[in-house]
Amino acid sequence: MVKAMNKPPHHWSQTSSRLMNACPRAWALTYGRPSPHTKSRRVSRQHQPRTFDELLTRTMRATWRRKIEDLYQRKIWSTAYTERIFANMVNDALSAAKMEVPPQYRQQKIQQSLKQIQLLEQSTGLRPLVDGQPRRWAYFDRLDSMEVDGVEFYAAPDLAVYHQHRWTLIRIQFRSPRTGLMSQQLEHLLTVLWALKSEGLPDHEAAFRLKVVQWKGSRWHEHTLIITPQLIEQAIGLMKHDVQEMTWLSRWAKADPSLNTLPLAVHNKHCRGCHHRKKCPAVSGLAQAKLRQRSEQLELNQSEATRSLNTA
Repeated sequence: MVKAMNKPPHHWSQTSSRLMNACPRAWALTYGRPSPHTKSRRVSRQHQPRTFDELLTRTMRATWRRKIEDLYQRKIWSTAYTERIFANMVNDALSAAKMEVPPQYRQQKIQQSLKQIQLLEQSTGLRPLVDGQPRRWAYFDRLDSMEVDGVEFYAAPDLAVYHQHRWTLIRIQFRSPRTGLMSQQLEHLLTVLWALKSEGLPDHEAAFRLKVVQWKGSRWHEHTLIITPQLIEQAIGLMKHDVQEMTWLSRWAKADPSLNTLPLAVHNKHCRGCHHRKKCPAVSGLAQAKLRQRSEQLELNQSEATRSLNTA
């Protein structure tokens, strides 16, 4: 896909949206400051994983991506080859992250992750592709973006499979997100908007199905989402609202480079594994940090009120 030379000033992605709603301060540190890089580079950049589970999740997705690319070329991976590739990628990722994991525990988690990949291939949406059944299908990069009303958004499906006169757009979640069900559905509906704007795919909603394949507990759950013009409009509204909030936060961060006045995390669960925690006011406790922030803001307001009275 050819990108426009003048990229839109704003962007939206699920990752950015979830981070902003979980912790505005962390969002400002990650996305809210100017960067000489393109937005695609900015959206794609990743910190080193903070936990072994995060590392495994990334490696599972990367391994599955390589496997599906070869499958598209009709190259089938054996079980032994899959195990070797995945284990090597995990070891490389551990080395890059300078993360130490006991060998026995590492091997146990590698086997569990391999089982998760195997079960994914047996899911209803993917089994026909793995079995070589006749299908038209394509895979996509999550970093492929589209533009709507001046907003660059990232909502590409992982796969699109043509069957029974319609395209099924498939989104795969290797870990269940901690967001509400309704907001997740609206986020996924933006995948349909992405497809409608994509060259080579139909330009009307009736041509698509939308399926989410999500790992929960010890198995994959598959569910199909309803697609209507009204729901897509709601999804677009959600995206635009998020972008408005992101624009405001970005301006706030520039006005207060210390970020001391920006809202902190909604819940302390969002602080676990945060890449910015060591330098965050909430490093010793979120509740205490919020109390200090509120107290400092009251003192500042009182000081400004006193100055206004003295100059009146």
